[in-house]
Amino acid sequence: MRGLSEQSESDLRLQVDWTSITFVPADIFGSGKLIIFANVCDRELQPYATDFRAQLQSYTTKLKASDGLEAFMAPEIEGFLLQGVDAEQHYDGRKGFELVSTGGYFHSLPLDELRRFIDATAEAQRAMGFGNEKDHPEVAPSQFEINYRYTDIVRACDQAQLYKLVCRQIAMNMGMTATFLPKPIQGVNGNGMHTNLSLAKMAKIYFMMRLARIDFPKSAGIL
Repeated sequence: MRGLSEQSESDLRLQVDWTSITFVPADIFGSGKLIIFANVCDRELQPYATDFRAQLQSYTTKLKASDGLEAFMAPEIEGFLLQGVDAEQHYDGRKGFELVSTGGYFHSLPLDELRRFIDATAEAQRAMGFGNEKDHPEVAPSQFEINYRYTDIVRACDQAQLYKLVCRQIAMNMGMTATFLPKPIQGVNGNGMHTNLSLAKMAKIYFMMRLARIDFPKSAGIL
């Protein structure tokens, strides 16, 4: 597996996390499909040093065993909806990206492209077991944010990947592109992600923290 090990030490193993099985909606991804996550392990089936998911899972297991603490997380992930399929790959530096809407929070009619995309994504996420709480256009033109309930921190990281996958697939089905580039458009807000973290002990909140969004100055160009 290139990037994870030297070729002479490449006998790694994938250890399936059977609790991660998620069936995906047939009308979005086609029939008979599911997604499952796996951890990368070394030859002794120990978590591999550069597999962050396995390392996080191992750490939280030890944290619960030693201190009785459980870790939870809820991300708030922003993205932009762009005209055309694979808009990132076909980017034209002279024209920039073509947006699907010009407004912000409230400039979105029920059947606008952005609103239909958000509604379809939220519906798909609910079908996949996300605890959706709110979904809306964001501050910048053609920007969206779809929030869902906190869960176990490893599962929350899995859901962050599923969220982006669902957004990209639905956008492609609609002839558009969902992008999570940090600063795709000069002069407007970039994409950020609030990360809400909490530790609980015996079902009582022990610690809570909200990491602020990472945003880029409006003068910055595309990254």
